[in-house]
Amino acid sequence: MLRATSLASLPAVPSARLAVGLAQGLVLYLLYQAAKAKAWPATEGLVFAPLLLIACFVPLILLNGLGNMRRRTLLAWAGAATVLLAGLAVHDVARLAENGDSSLWTLFGGRSELRIWPSTVLTFFAAAALFIAQSLIVAGDAERRIVAGYPRYFDTAWKHGVQLALSGVFIGLFWALLVLGAALFKLIDIDFFDKLIQHKWFYFPATTLAFACALHVTDARAGIVRGMRVLVHTLLSWLLPLMALFVAGFLATLPFTGLAPLWGTRFATKLLLTTAVALIVLINAAHQDGQEEHAPPRVLRLAGSLAALMLVPLVAIAAYALGLRVAQHGWTTDRIIATACVVVAACYALGYAWAAIRPGRWLERIEICNVAAAFVVLGVLLALFTPIADPARLSVGSQVARLESGVVPPEKFDFAYLRFDGARYGRAALERLKAAETGAQAADIRRRAQAALELKNRWERERIVLTPQELAANITVYPAGRVLPESFLKQNWGALARWTLPSCLVEASHKCEAFLLDLDGDGREEAVFLDPPTLMVVMAEDGHGAWRRAGQFDGPVHCSAVRDALRAGKYETAAPTWRDLQVSGLRLRFTQPMDAAKCP
Repeated sequence: MLRATSLASLPAVPSARLAVGLAQGLVLYLLYQAAKAKAWPATEGLVFAPLLLIACFVPLILLNGLGNMRRRTLLAWAGAATVLLAGLAVHDVARLAENGDSSLWTLFGGRSELRIWPSTVLTFFAAAALFIAQSLIVAGDAERRIVAGYPRYFDTAWKHGVQLALSGVFIGLFWALLVLGAALFKLIDIDFFDKLIQHKWFYFPATTLAFACALHVTDARAGIVRGMRVLVHTLLSWLLPLMALFVAGFLATLPFTGLAPLWGTRFATKLLLTTAVALIVLINAAHQDGQEEHAPPRVLRLAGSLAALMLVPLVAIAAYALGLRVAQHGWTTDRIIATACVVVAACYALGYAWAAIRPGRWLERIEICNVAAAFVVLGVLLALFTPIADPARLSVGSQVARLESGVVPPEKFDFAYLRFDGARYGRAALERLKAAETGAQAADIRRRAQAALELKNRWERERIVLTPQELAANITVYPAGRVLPESFLKQNWGALARWTLPSCLVEASHKCEAFLLDLDGDGREEAVFLDPPTLMVVMAEDGHGAWRRAGQFDGPVHCSAVRDALRAGKYETAAPTWRDLQVSGLRLRFTQPMDAAKCP
């Protein structure tokens, strides 16, 4: 039995925790008010983002450490965490700011907004890293060693996890009761409590106080928390044989199916890594702290050993799938993060396989692996969220190198990726590409880089104005031998809304087919575009040389028989079967139901 920390029984601990919870709520409220009023420090991202991260996480370190850590250790760790969070937040804001100015945020929806909030990704992974570090430090301080025994690590980490889960449930119930109580008073026309709980000056301190209270109660009743943990582990451990059976069947089937179906999913790496994580969690649920009194039944030991060995092929296939994507398309932010996950998963896979084949107590050496992997995770996260291995910096360098080396032609290169996913490194690369002077395709690169810099949001692609020659190369005209009118080819299609146009008019890499025919009988031909896979758009000339989208044909335009007949000229115009309605000067058009128009 692990000895309890005597500091937890000190009468000053509950008061200190409540004071920390109240202070955290007040600081969060003040930061919220500053952001709402757009007042300092919310006018400067380099100040606001660090303050917000510190206010969110450092009080949690203090709440958990009070009564569980020596004072000097707690203060030193809280100070180090404050400095670390501030540095990460500063880098996070600066890397996403335009032109290096942390007060600017990328243009979104046509509005320029201040970049003051830490990114969601940083917030999530900072929480994960602090949880791991807190567990390591609390366990080490309890045993007065830099590296504690594995039972202490196991007990501390799972205790913290269960405490957080129970505290979250407590906060949810706390607010449910507040809302219920306010509703009861409102039934008798007393709305004081209903208005009270809606005020942010009440909301923030009340929530943080409730969390501090819940954390203290679960800390003081450690035996109950430990009992719940054992129950969760017991339930999870009996899922291990089922999961091991599924994975064994999957791996045994692969030699017969091959890897092609796996690559066709386009999310093989994510799925395989998720499966590996599930196996790791279930193996640890069965192993628990490794003590003899917690040894699982033989069936669980066999399933756990098999699962530990199967981690190696799972992670190897995931790494191979990721390597193929990188070789084909270069590095992106997602692929760099996935690589970091593969590295961590490989540490677990090799360590667990080593534990499975070594004699001795069942899976004894996964204890060493778990502790070592925790430090690896912290190192990987630190690298990803600092300039050391910033995914945006690395991916921008990879993609630009592919463009400049000619591996990817300009018309197929995603300049918008640099603009919105490359952070300030992507913008700097676009500025450099905008001034490119060397290379056979320098003019095209300059034009596309400038267009990407002018984009207002990530859903709007580059407004590249294609030359008449590029347009003519994109479009196959029917009847064979015909060409599009000169006025059509010379029109500036980039000035019109992209979503209204066939893709071949605005993107050099897209191809279309056009059919010239007179649809309205006015003596002027319209251009009917087949834009794969399902659009059939009609472009009409207004009599003065300007072309516009007149409408589109509905129906089974995706059918191969329809397209083949159009190419062969086997079509004719026909009067509508159903007439339109004219109501108050407006024409109501009849549209055929989708299920009534099917391929022959």
